Amino acid sequence: MQFSHLSADHGQWIASACASADPSTVVAQIPHGFERYVRILHPALDEDDQLVRWETVAQSRKHIITAADLFETVAGLDAQGNPETEDAWVDSDLPLDQLPESQWHALAAELVAASPQDQKFVAGLWAGYAFIEGGDRIQIEREPDPALNDEENQREYELALAEAQKPAFGPEVIHADLLELGGGYRNYHLFEVDAEFLARPEWAITADGAQRQRPALAFAADHSWMLSTEPFDDCTILGGPASLIESILNNPLLEAIEVGQFTRIGHSN
Repeated sequence: MQFSHLSADHGQWIASACASADPSTVVAQIPHGFERYVRILHPALDEDDQLVRWETVAQSRKHIITAADLFETVAGLDAQGNPETEDAWVDSDLPLDQLPESQWHALAAELVAASPQDQKFVAGLWAGYAFIEGGDRIQIEREPDPALNDEENQREYELALAEAQKPAFGPEVIHADLLELGGGYRNYHLFEVDAEFLARPEWAITADGAQRQRPALAFAADHSWMLSTEPFDDCTILGGPASLIESILNNPLLEAIEVGQFTRIGHSN
């Protein structure tokens, strides 16, 4: 499993292609020109932390999901997740902001299968994660050890905090230019990764454990496909060859709906 840092120049083709797009359309995230596009819907979690598909929510309300629907529309909720209709779905939280690991593995398998055997991939890590740079954004809680006095406990706390606040990457990553998309709303560190890393990303081991965030964007080195998950969004959007999109639509582990280049997500009504 390998990954290495890349300059932001490797993603400039995305920034250039999407710069003038209507920000609510698919091509504001994924460049125009792919044969087909698909939204992979992130499941919600119910009160027992079990995954809930959008289809389940829609059926409970006799709602027909359209390509442009947000989860709130499907569930009868307002933008804050509060019930907006009498039959609103209130048995789960809003969808996850990334695909759960099992579904990401299924998606990655489709992407790798659709790529040449020696293909390399580029993965974008959203720059907003605190573990990347460490520092004061990371705070910890530590129970005092009754065997130690106050001064000793304070010293142990300071040592643990210093360890937790260490940056996950070196200055060659932290101080490198970011790929800026969406007018600076989406900023990414880019890395070249192999198929194994794409399927099971592990960016760093920190005091908080393994950092396994799914890439917020990824594309094949030959630009044959590209995916994007905006921060805090309810779906992952992918553009690619027709055969790849068809495989994803037919994958039972993924809940997906086809979209067009100019589908305006969130404007279904």
